Amino acid sequence: MPRVTLSDVAAACGVSKATVSLVVRDSPRVSAATKVRVREAMEQLGYVYDRRAANLRAQRSMTVALVATNVRNPYFAELTMAIERVLYKRGYTLLLGYSHDDQERQTRLLEAMSEHRVDGMLLVPSYDTSGEMLQKSLGASGTPHVLVTRHVPGHQADYIGVDNRAAGQLLGDHLVRSGRRQVAFIGGPPRSTARVEREQGVCTALEAHGLALDPALSIATSADRDGGERAVELLAETGRPYDAIVCYSDVVAFGALSALRAQGVEAGREVAVAGFDDVPDAALQHPSLTTVATHPDQTGAEAAELLLRRIEEPDLQPHTVLLTPELKVRDSTRSQDGVVPHTADPR
Repeated sequence: MPRVTLSDVAAACGVSKATVSLVVRDSPRVSAATKVRVREAMEQLGYVYDRRAANLRAQRSMTVALVATNVRNPYFAELTMAIERVLYKRGYTLLLGYSHDDQERQTRLLEAMSEHRVDGMLLVPSYDTSGEMLQKSLGASGTPHVLVTRHVPGHQADYIGVDNRAAGQLLGDHLVRSGRRQVAFIGGPPRSTARVEREQGVCTALEAHGLALDPALSIATSADRDGGERAVELLAETGRPYDAIVCYSDVVAFGALSALRAQGVEAGREVAVAGFDDVPDAALQHPSLTTVATHPDQTGAEAAELLLRRIEEPDLQPHTVLLTPELKVRDSTRSQDGVVPHTADPR
């Protein structure tokens, strides 16, 4: 018997061939009722989808690349799983690469992914990425791409991430209302847009209460546990008093908590400590960590959907999605009456 075609399915259920094609790709542009009707017709007729032929017609590899910065941060694990889940349902395979916040490594990864003819790219940019760099590595090849968690000034592309300024304001306001007055901001690479915007949010909240962030207490480091430990050591060298530490991420905060314990400082009582992301281990720290949820699962899922739409409709105007952060108050910032600002002993 002759092979059942898309045209046969379309004729059987009274829709266009284009609609049947969209149902095969599980496009959100087709209603649920129509999808059910088309799929029933496929089953009755014995239609078998020829993936190889479809790929040749569309000139697609059915692969998508994700280039992120850090494999050890639990935030990126959740982000990656959410991305892969959405892509898998749509028939795509995810390729992974990690730049470790190194621009040269990132450029090589982007070039390699493009050479493998991926259909699209999801990128968490390294902190020193410029629009010119991305135009050279992605714009020239015309690869559809979405920036995730960090945007790049001057580069027009789809972007999704949490509202970092609002997240910083939530923490700054909470700390002041908890009785803290001298706030440090530590961790994260210096020119990362996420770091800059989170610190700006904290500063905005402090200014609303007639306070300010001492520039000497703003310390950029790597965005990992070691960076948190090192930043607390550098705070000690300043000799400046502080009664709260806002950390670039929860992972940085874990390092800060460890360094404070080593100095004999009680986090939560002598010094409030807070982070961003609300990774699973945040609630299990001692003391449990106050943090701002930045929704990696939702970010990943919506990033994948943005990219798939960009692949389908490459001429759309760039779209920005800012997710609403959520404050999670725990023991590490519990309010204390008569808090005395801590001055770390540089010894």
